[in-house]
Amino acid sequence: MPPASLYFCGTMEYLGSAQVATTVAILAYVGLVFAAGVSDILTLTIPNRFSAAIVLLFPSYALSAGSAVDWWGSMLIAFGALVFGFVLYALGGWGGGDAKLFGAAALWAGPDHILNFTLTTMLAGGAITVFIMLQHYLPHVFSTGFFRFREGLPKLRGEPIPYGSAIAVGGLYGAFTLLRVA
Repeated sequence: MPPASLYFCGTMEYLGSAQVATTVAILAYVGLVFAAGVSDILTLTIPNRFSAAIVLLFPSYALSAGSAVDWWGSMLIAFGALVFGFVLYALGGWGGGDAKLFGAAALWAGPDHILNFTLTTMLAGGAITVFIMLQHYLPHVFSTGFFRFREGLPKLRGEPIPYGSAIAVGGLYGAFTLLRVA
């Protein structure tokens, strides 16, 4: 058995050195995306080092995964996602870190998984937004004992939403999809 081989998760499935390298790269991506999401939740900022490391890690994944990775398609998807993110930034919907993380994670999603990544990110972002709305609205409901529909729902304008955590959820979903394929 070659030294760079291992058995995957205690099963008898043998992984060669290329599969080990692919799995290690994906797991490193998982760690970076998770750290970026946690950073956004705790500080409402995503340091550039996370997005840069995600982008710089991609070639090691792509080279070890072999011909299964569409390099040009992934780069075009990432560029489009980055442009989309910066449009949202210019409109005040996202922060700059969110835009960069979205582009970096889209690079890993590539053409095959970009729709699932985007949909998962949108659903997670909606859930986070609803959670923040409820966090602001429910204390009023409990203090008065009833809903005041004339006052409407709370205004979230200017309220920070850690959307990087939603992007991280989409990235984690994408990573586990890549692990199944690897």
